[in-house]
Amino acid sequence: MGAFQNPYAFAVVECVPRRTGSPEPQLIQVGYYSIGVTNTTRFFQRPCEPGYFCIDGIKYQCPAGTFGAGYFCPSYPSPPSISRTQNECGNSSVYCPEGTGNEPKAVTSGYYSVLTSELAVDGRNATQNDAKICPKGFYCRQGIRIRCPEGTYGDVEGLSAASCSGWCPAGYFCPFATTDYRLNPCLPGTYATKGAAVCMACPSSSQSRASVIKTFQVLPQEQVEKPPCTTHRECCFLG
Repeated sequence: MGAFQNPYAFAVVECVPRRTGSPEPQLIQVGYYSIGVTNTTRFFQRPCEPGYFCIDGIKYQCPAGTFGAGYFCPSYPSPPSISRTQNECGNSSVYCPEGTGNEPKAVTSGYYSVLTSELAVDGRNATQNDAKICPKGFYCRQGIRIRCPEGTYGDVEGLSAASCSGWCPAGYFCPFATTDYRLNPCLPGTYATKGAAVCMACPSSSQSRASVIKTFQVLPQEQVEKPPCTTHRECCFLG
C-alpha cells in the first residue's frame, strides 16, 4: 500500500495518494486532503475540518479575521475559529469591524463604539463593529458616550474630559449636553453665576435697576441703557 507497479516499467513507483491495488495515483477531491506515512506515500483522503480549507490535497488553517463584523476571529498560533459568533468582540472599549483577526481594536479616546452592521443590538455592547467621534455636547471615555455635565458645555467634537469645553460663563445657564452656551442667556430678573445649570430668579423684594436710577439719578444715560446685569445676585438690586 502506498505504491503501484506499472506493468510496462521495471520499477516500483510511489504515488500520491492511492488505495490498495490502485493502478495509478488518484486526484484528491476539492475540499479534501490526503494522509499517509510520508508526503509521497499518501493512501487516503479526508474532508477538510471546520476552521480549515484544502487546496491540492493540502490542509491549511483559515486565516485570522475571516468572519463578519462584531466578532474577532483568531487563527495561528491559536486554534482556528469555527463559528461566526465564537468570540464576541468584548465591551464598549473595543470594536470589531469585518475582518478583525486575533484581537479586537481599542476605541480611541474621544470616540465611542457603535453597532452599524445587520446584527441585532444585544444590549451589552459586546458586538460593536465601528467607532465614531464624540459629538458636540458629549465626552467619550472607554468607548462610552456621556453627556456633558450640568454647568458645562461642549462646543467641539472629540472631547474626552468630563469638564468638556469648560464651565458655563456667568449670565448663562447650561443644562446637560449643552453645545453652545450663547443660546441660553439669563433673562432680566434672573441671574446665573459661573457653572450654573439654571438661571435663578431674583427675590421679589429686590428693586430693579431702573427704579434705583430713577430715584437717585446717579448714573449717566449711556450706563442706564446698557444690557441688564445677570451675572450675580447683586444684579437683582442694581440691575
